[in-house]
Formats: sequence, structure tokens, C-alpha cells
Amino acid sequence: MAEAEDRIRTMLSNQIDPREFDSPAFQQDPFALYKRLRDHHPVYHDRFHNRWAITRYWDVDAVFQSSEAYTRGVYDEKGSYRFGSRHVFGPNILEYGVGDRHRWMRNVIAGQFVGQKLEDFLPLIDMIAREVIERFRGDGTVELVRQFSSQLPIRVISNMLGLPREDEDRFVGWYQALIAGLGFGGEHLARGLAARNEMWEYLDPIIAERTARPGEDLLSRIIGAELDGTRMSVEEIKGFVALLLAAGGDTTDKAIANMWYHMLYTRPDQYADVKADPSLWSNVFTEMMRYDPVVHTQFRRATKEIELYDEVIPKGASVVVYLGAGNRDERVFKNPDVFDIHRDDLHMGRENRSGRYKDGKPGHLGFGMGQHFCMGYAMARQEAVIACAHLANLIPNPRPRDKDHPGISSPSIDSGGFRSPLELWIDFDV
Repeated sequence: MAEAEDRIRTMLSNQIDPREFDSPAFQQDPFALYKRLRDHHPVYHDRFHNRWAITRYWDVDAVFQSSEAYTRGVYDEKGSYRFGSRHVFGPNILEYGVGDRHRWMRNVIAGQFVGQKLEDFLPLIDMIAREVIERFRGDGTVELVRQFSSQLPIRVISNMLGLPREDEDRFVGWYQALIAGLGFGGEHLARGLAARNEMWEYLDPIIAERTARPGEDLLSRIIGAELDGTRMSVEEIKGFVALLLAAGGDTTDKAIANMWYHMLYTRPDQYADVKADPSLWSNVFTEMMRYDPVVHTQFRRATKEIELYDEVIPKGASVVVYLGAGNRDERVFKNPDVFDIHRDDLHMGRENRSGRYKDGKPGHLGFGMGQHFCMGYAMARQEAVIACAHLANLIPNPRPRDKDHPGISSPSIDSGGFRSPLELWIDFDV
């Protein structure tokens, strides 16, 4: 009898209440729930949110690798839905999700953020990082999120696009409204749509001018890019600009803030190593993307019945893959709950879409893999590493202003965005 009661208690203690996913505790620290899911419910049927959750590293990897069994697409490309009509960015590659139009748009733009084309933009990143730092360099204190990490990526992207430098503050404001519009709050969506429409009105004459007289900027390249003799529509061009400013900017913004949070609060001992060898900022980026990545989830839809463990995911079911959970899988990484830029069980170099590396080590899951591998992965890495290295070099003896810090958290459910500190105050010598 006692043994049966123990089994029942164990079973009940390992049950998941799906409302936990919506709790403030999960927003702040999801990792305890991730572990319970990995250990006891690696494929979890969340009946409350009508979805299935996958949390182990190699299972997440398998979802990314199998575009035949899992699709990102929601609407039929040839169906009645007018793409862009319900998205704050307008028609964009994320909403197309799958199919010929998605592949075409991806092929048009993918080459702009790698190789020599990315190298051409590195001096611009260097210049703008220094400019933003100079604004507060003499103050002896900086709120890193508001004054640096949220400023730099948008200013870089707007300059890559060849937009007027005197309007950079407007782009930062539009970016903030667009990101908030990705959440579930109606007022945030309304402000996001208003910002989008204002930005589109601003872009119309610029797109017309670059169409007639293209330059070497990224906007001209997007306008002029062709595949099989076809170019993007004006609406798709504007949707891509919104995507670059918001989604691309927000991930890099949060990455920079997260890297500095770990260096100052969780591993100040390893910050000494980074100061001695600035090339280690690349390791800081990689380990941040494993330990607590900016993006924790991606969503898919099952295209057929999928048997996994003792469960059957039905055809058409919504599937959430938890990158943040897979990255802490004890079956893959040693001491996964320790932030360590010197770990020897993680691929520390540049990412690729296959997720397979010559050193035989697993990579982080933060950029996804396969067909939907993040197009801006190389840009995000370069920008974050360059920005952090400049900041460390230009502000002497940086240290946290506050002894205690609430840490990295997800945003409130009504406003969009990714995981990062809300504020990060740093004091430094002048």
C-alpha cells in the first residue's frame, strides 16, 4: 500500500498544470518547468493552450530537420487569406512561413547578411557603436538597455538601408512600437499598426527614388533583387524593412544586454578573462545563446501523425519547440545550469543551418536549423560581439550599480519582445 501511495505521490508531483506557462514565475525563470518537462513529459499535450510541447535537445533538433513532418506555414499561400493583413509588419517572410513565396523571398535576401556583403558593413557597425558610446562615456553611469543595446541595432540597420541619419530617433521609436505590437494587448497592436503605417508612408517616396536611382545601400539591393525575373512588391519591401528594424533589431538588442548581464552578475570572474582576451566575446555570445537565449520558442504545425515516445501528435496539431529547454538538456551538456564561456561540450564558432559541426560538438538551438535557420545569424553575432568589445574597451572598470538584480525575464504577455533584463545600470570610471 505504501509503495503504491509513493508512486501516486511521485506521479502527481510530476504533473504539469498548463497554466504554469502563463505564470509570472515562468516568465521570470522557466528552467525548473523545462526540467520537469524534459524528465517526465518530453512530449507534453497542453490541452489548455491546445498545443504539444517538445523540450529535449535532440527532439527539438529533429523538428527543425524535418520540414516534411513539421511546417511553419499557417495559411495556404494560394488560399483566401491576404498575407500581411493581420500582421503588424505587413507581408513578410515570417508570415508566409512556407511555400514558393517564402523560398523566393528568402533567396532574394539571404545573401545580404553573410560573406563579403556583411564584411562591407562592419566598419559601419564599428562607427555607430563608438558614436552611441560617446553619448554617455563622460557620465560615469549608463542604463545599458535604454542608452546602448536598444539604440545600436536600429541605428545600424537604418544606416545599412541607406535611410537618413537625422531620422534615426524616429526609427528607434517605430521599432519599439512595432515590437510591442507583436504581443496580445489590443492597445499595443493599435500603436504598432499606427507606427507601421507612419513608417510606410515615410518609406514610399524613398522606395520610389531608389527604384529610379538605386545606390549601394541595402534598401536598393532589396528593391533590385530578382529571382526568375521577378522582384518583390512595394508592400513586401516595406514589410521586409519593418521585419529588419523590429525582429532583427530586437534580437541583437537583447543579446547585447544579456551578455553584459552575465558578465557583470553571474560570471564576473569570466569577465576578467574576456577583458584579457576580447576575442572571447564570441564565446560569451555563444554561451548566452545556449544558457538563456533571446528567443525560447518556435512554433510549428504537424503535417501528419507523429509518434514520439508514448504519444501521438495528431495531424494539424500546433507544436511548440522550446529552444530554451533543449539548450539546458543534461543529456547533451555537462552542468547545463552553469554559464561557462570555456565549456568544452559546445560548438563555440560560427553557426550553420545544419547544426552539424566538424568539431563534433552540438551547437546552441537559438537560431533554429534547417529550412528556417535565421537569415541574420552572422549579422547578429558580429554586431553583438563588436558592440560589447567596444563598450568594454571604452568605459573603464564597468561594474553593476545595484548589488541585486531581478535578472533576465520574458516580457509581459500583452507586449511583444524577447527575453532580456528590463534595465541594466552600470557604473564606470571617468
